[in-house]
Amino acid sequence: MGTFEFLTGFRALHDKVKNGTLTAAERPCYDMARSQLTRMRMVAQQPGYPGDPLRSSLRMAKMLKVELRPDDGEPIRASTIDLASGGFAVLMGAGMRVGKKAGFTLNLPAMGGGGTSPISGRVVVASSRPQTTLFRVSFTFENLEPAAAEHLEMTLIDAVLERFSQKL
Repeated sequence: MGTFEFLTGFRALHDKVKNGTLTAAERPCYDMARSQLTRMRMVAQQPGYPGDPLRSSLRMAKMLKVELRPDDGEPIRASTIDLASGGFAVLMGAGMRVGKKAGFTLNLPAMGGGGTSPISGRVVVASSRPQTTLFRVSFTFENLEPAAAEHLEMTLIDAVLERFSQKL
């Protein structure tokens, strides 16, 4: 099976999951294909340095609205530049201290299409570095609820399928 056939079959199964029509008999096939797609994308994301381990989570360039609520500051509204199953990155006017914690609300696309569906939780600053006149601040999720993690993974898979569709 070629890449095009794999992606076409996976997209059909993925759409069934999103629509709630995937059968119990189809679930193992979907789970295996989802794992394979995620691994393919993580391999493709590698910078190519010999001996480097694979990234630990699927990551995509994706712009979504997010509100951050630092434990010791005012709320910050921003847009993600990267989204991953383990966290996200934003560009901000000022950096944040690594290890600083915050609440967040991230507006993901609604699963059924049309509009957004927010997920909320806690994040910790993983890195903060200058990037031209702004700062790239990366956050790692802390104990993301399983339903929110699944919604995030589905959003990432949709983004991967969208990117592959543009190239095929």
